[in-house]
Amino acid sequence: MWWKIAILLVMSAVIVLAFVTASPMNPTITLGPVDVYRIFYFHVPTAWVASVAFLVAMFQAIQYLRTRDMSRDVRAAAANRLGLVFAILAVITGSIFARMTWGEFWNWSEIREVSIFILLLIYGAYFALRSALPDPETRATLSAVLTIIFAAAALFLIFVLPRVYPAFSQHPSDTIVDSEGQITMGSMVIVIFATSLVVFTALFFWIYRLTVRIGLVEQKRSLE
Repeated sequence: MWWKIAILLVMSAVIVLAFVTASPMNPTITLGPVDVYRIFYFHVPTAWVASVAFLVAMFQAIQYLRTRDMSRDVRAAAANRLGLVFAILAVITGSIFARMTWGEFWNWSEIREVSIFILLLIYGAYFALRSALPDPETRATLSAVLTIIFAAAALFLIFVLPRVYPAFSQHPSDTIVDSEGQITMGSMVIVIFATSLVVFTALFFWIYRLTVRIGLVEQKRSLE
C-alpha cells in the first residue's frame, strides 16, 4: 500500500513543481508562450511509457509462444492496451504543444506526428484482429506474432525514423541533449523531468498489474 501512496504523492509533487518553477524553455528562443513548454514534463513521459508498455507486451508475447501459457496472452494484451492509451495521451499533449507553438494541432509534414499516427493505426488493427477471432488459441498465437512485429515497428517509428529524417521534424532537437551529447537542461529541470519519468513508469506498472488481474479473472470465467 505504501508504494501506491508514494506514487500519488510524487505525482502530485511533479505537477506542482512543473508549474511553480521556471519554464524549462529559455524565453529568448521560445517559439510560443514560454509556459506551454511545461507540458514537456508530461508529454515525453507518456511517450516513454507507451514504449515501455509495447516492450513489456513483446516480452509477454515471446513467453506465450515459448510456453503456450494463456495467461501470457492476457498480459501481452493488457500491456498493448495501456501502450495505446499512453500513446493517445502523447498525441493529445503533443497536439496542444503544437497548437501553441506552431499554430496548428496537426501537421502532416511533421514526421513525429505522422509516425505516431501510423502507430495508432497498427495497434488499432491489433485489437480489431483480437476481437474478430473467436478461438482463444488462434487469437493468442496471431496476437503474439503481431505484438512482436508491432513492438519493433513502434520503436522504429518513435526513436529511429525521426532521427533518420530530422529535416521533416519541427521538434526541438536539443531539448534534452545537444549534438555533442551534453545535457542542455538545468538542474531543476533534470530533477523534475527524471522524477516524472520514474513516477509515470511506476504508474504504468501499477495500472498494468490491476489490468492483468482483471484480465485473468475474465479469462478464468470464460473457461468455466
